[in-house]
Amino acid sequence: MKIFYSFLIIFLVASIGFSTNLAFGHGLGGETHPPVSLDGRDVTLSIDISPSVFDKDDPQRYITLNLSESKNQSIVEHVTFALEMTKDGEQIFRRIFHDDSGNLIIKVISDDSDEIKIKGDKSPAIEAWMKTATEPVTMTGNIFNSGGLYEYKVEILTADSDFNFLDKRLELIGAVSLAEHNTYEILDSQGNSNEVNVISYFDTIENFEFDSDKIFFSMPFDWNQDFEQLSVVHEEVRISKEFSEFLHTKYEAKLNGIQLKDTNVTIDDYSVDGRTVHIVLNQKELNEIREQAMQESISQMFFELGPSNDAGLPLEAITPDMRYRVFLSWEPEIIKAGEDVTLFLQTNELFTDKSNKNIEYKVEMSFDGNQIYKEHISGTVNSETPDKIPFNFSPENVGTVKLDMLDIEGNTLSDVSFLVVVNPQEVAKFPIKLESISESNPDDGKYRVDLTWFPNTLELGESEFIMSFYDKDSRMTTGDVSYDFVLVQNGTEIHRKSGIASGGGTFENFVFVEKEVGDVTIRIEKIAGTDEYVEITVNVVPEFGLLALLVLGTAFGIVIIASKTGKKTPLYRNYLESI
Repeated sequence: MKIFYSFLIIFLVASIGFSTNLAFGHGLGGETHPPVSLDGRDVTLSIDISPSVFDKDDPQRYITLNLSESKNQSIVEHVTFALEMTKDGEQIFRRIFHDDSGNLIIKVISDDSDEIKIKGDKSPAIEAWMKTATEPVTMTGNIFNSGGLYEYKVEILTADSDFNFLDKRLELIGAVSLAEHNTYEILDSQGNSNEVNVISYFDTIENFEFDSDKIFFSMPFDWNQDFEQLSVVHEEVRISKEFSEFLHTKYEAKLNGIQLKDTNVTIDDYSVDGRTVHIVLNQKELNEIREQAMQESISQMFFELGPSNDAGLPLEAITPDMRYRVFLSWEPEIIKAGEDVTLFLQTNELFTDKSNKNIEYKVEMSFDGNQIYKEHISGTVNSETPDKIPFNFSPENVGTVKLDMLDIEGNTLSDVSFLVVVNPQEVAKFPIKLESISESNPDDGKYRVDLTWFPNTLELGESEFIMSFYDKDSRMTTGDVSYDFVLVQNGTEIHRKSGIASGGGTFENFVFVEKEVGDVTIRIEKIAGTDEYVEITVNVVPEFGLLALLVLGTAFGIVIIASKTGKKTPLYRNYLESI
């Protein structure tokens, strides 16, 4: 089952906060080191960069350094820090700072200047920068100008007093990550531009590609590093709701060619406008694939994301108040405009064992910002039987539909959202090419029949069926050939007519009435007086209905040029002249 984003965030907050060694941890925007000894007491250093997501349009960030006693969390005062930061092996700066309260805040304004400038007061004991009476220490320069890993080294020079210089400096090193947010434009099969965002909570994204229905990108990663210092690798792929071709109910991901587990790939339709696919691997999982991954690269992670062959239903979401878990599924699994679909909503209340409880909630569906469905539902919670919503999407709703479940039991924070993809109804490509089957020897059919009907949407009223007969081997028209044209519904013949296709081409007309709405099998049998036949099942819709759906047919043959001889009506003549 998929884990909703709220659980994922809780996991990340819990796991990213600390490493198990003095050296080289990887934190998302911040780290808290394990306790170390300082003058006979255990102290803890934490470092944080905020905001933790890199945004080129927001040059301002804050570095916070905090030294506290591990036992009671009280701040160690009068601390002097020597702070060095590097990226990609290049030193960005090394400066000395002091804070009387032990809680140092550095305001950073990043630009492209060659020189780093600092504003603030100076410590009386050492050349260390301090905050002023009204402003924090401010650094300006080429500091945080990209996302990725920033390595740091912090040395503690003084503690408890401005003049209490430590005999042995306390040195802590590690790395924090600024999440990198990249936006890419992808063309779908119709040539429309769609936006995909990739957010890396570890290092810089490189080599982004989209090929057919898969996304590829890479990221620098040292597979030889000590994984005990590492918490998780977390990548987000955000897909705009307009990119319906890439909105699947389940995704598969590979890392350096290794198929990842279902639990490593989760879907979130709630936290942003669109779909977010999370790829998350923890320390243990990275260790398990290390040797195999290094066969591909020792310095890179190569990601591949694409649709799964599995349906991936139900979709799952948890309400922001962490009270309900909601599952959404539907039948049939592929939703097509104009066809009936049943949506199933199953709601479980977390942290309770009550079952079959009645609840009230609202369901709204919208397409392109316009509401297409709104209903107050009387349903159940903690029931094995889901609530059912029958619906039929119109052709105007082909694409991505947003489904909101709102105000569960009247709670305004109890709501979830899902994205549902509505596909266009299949359109028959005329002529339909059918190979004949012999009743006595199914593998010995000799004929091919091209079949077309007008109107293309079979509905109440008169329809015309156009047939052309060919020899399967020579691909030539058969000349005059006899046949029986038969329509069957629910196992009962509703029409039969014998005829002769002069020159291999002919047509038959039939008027459908209301009782014949639904699936109808077209069967052309006794071809040339043999036991050979072709058949295909189509759907007859009510008047002004939608496009007919092919649901069953024999194998299609290859394209043959039809004869222009035989009986002709205006429709038939226009069709023949068009091919």
